[in-house]
Amino acid sequence: MTEMPETTEIDGLADPRALPTPTPVAAPYFAAAARGELLYQRCARGHAFLYPRSLCPSCHSAELEWERSAGHGEVVTFAPVHRPPWNDLSRPTPYVVALVCLDEGPQLLSTIERVDPGQMHIGLRVEAVFEPVDEELGLVRFVPGAARA
Repeated sequence: MTEMPETTEIDGLADPRALPTPTPVAAPYFAAAARGELLYQRCARGHAFLYPRSLCPSCHSAELEWERSAGHGEVVTFAPVHRPPWNDLSRPTPYVVALVCLDEGPQLLSTIERVDPGQMHIGLRVEAVFEPVDEELGLVRFVPGAARA
């Protein structure tokens, strides 16, 4: 049985001074995250990837489609952060930054929330949760869970 996160939304982690500014290419990704969806791109030759680009990074095709991820994946590598990148960052430490490989294939760098850094390990199953900032901008985070079906 798949464990579900306590909630699919989190709040208060993003620093307003360090938010991404969505480009026209990336706007659908960030708007989807604001709605609680994780999108990735796939080219006409079948290569799936994140982060949003105007060309496939594998074959350089411009024939791209958006697909919805189930939001499940596993940790490829991670690093606990014990000191924030700037002194007045309001988020609590320690926190974990990880490279997550989604079950659909794309990988993305994010944070793992609701986890003790000492319990982290490569291969940990995770699922996406979302931090909506406004209607056009949301951030993808992950929490432990999402056993492979």
